Amino acid sequence: MTIQLVLLIITITGIVSSSNIRYISGELDSAISFRCEIAQLPFNAVITWVYRPKIPTINGIKWLPLYANARRLTQNNRRFIVDYSGFNVQTQTHLSILTINQLNLSDEGIYMCKSNQHQSTANIFNLTVTPSMKILPNDGIIELNRYQSSINLSCTVRELSTNIIDPSKIKWYHNKHHINQHKTSHVINKYPHNNQATLILSIHNLSLNDSGLFECIYNDDIISKDVQIFYTSSVLGYSKSISRKLISSWILLVYNIIIIFIVT
Repeated sequence: MTIQLVLLIITITGIVSSSNIRYISGELDSAISFRCEIAQLPFNAVITWVYRPKIPTINGIKWLPLYANARRLTQNNRRFIVDYSGFNVQTQTHLSILTINQLNLSDEGIYMCKSNQHQSTANIFNLTVTPSMKILPNDGIIELNRYQSSINLSCTVRELSTNIIDPSKIKWYHNKHHINQHKTSHVINKYPHNNQATLILSIHNLSLNDSGLFECIYNDDIISKDVQIFYTSSVLGYSKSISRKLISSWILLVYNIIIIFIVT
């Protein structure tokens, strides 16, 4: 096994070219998956995952083996999991998916999926780990009812290292315009704590003008997330209520007409 492993490392060293590298970024503490699909291989081909760290940890070894098909080649890190589907008769391809859970800074580097057939092309992924960002109550879409008069949007960023984070690099935008606390009625509070900081945007007296896209951007867009807010005013809410009642009335009327027609 040791001899085979050394030969594997020697064989794949130096085959990386910039033309077939996919650049991937993942948030700190999140999970990320690399999909490797190789065609035109015999059914018994071996698909191997190897890893070259951004900061080498072992002198003299450029590539560290992770998996061969579904067999783990390292015991150092249980956060790496492979879903190996093997040979698909219909597509005539081999499929292997490498998932890394709870990303940390040491996971940065190049991941390569390669078969033991020399004529095949390797799948190469260059992974960069970014700071994490969390939006509360949630990112995506938030629909507010007509009775809600205020909302707090919280954006928490955690940096990769233990260095103290600069909360001034976290900014809220509304419909692509920076929200300046000195030029708006919105209240912005900052809560820095070592390598983590939270920026809370408080919106009071909600109106239709507060609808739209809210974005939290950190450090010149190194990472960002957005919230789409839909706000229904009391007038719109009343109109919707009337519309629902009219629709219900029409349905009831049609139902009664059908009953009368059947009876007669």
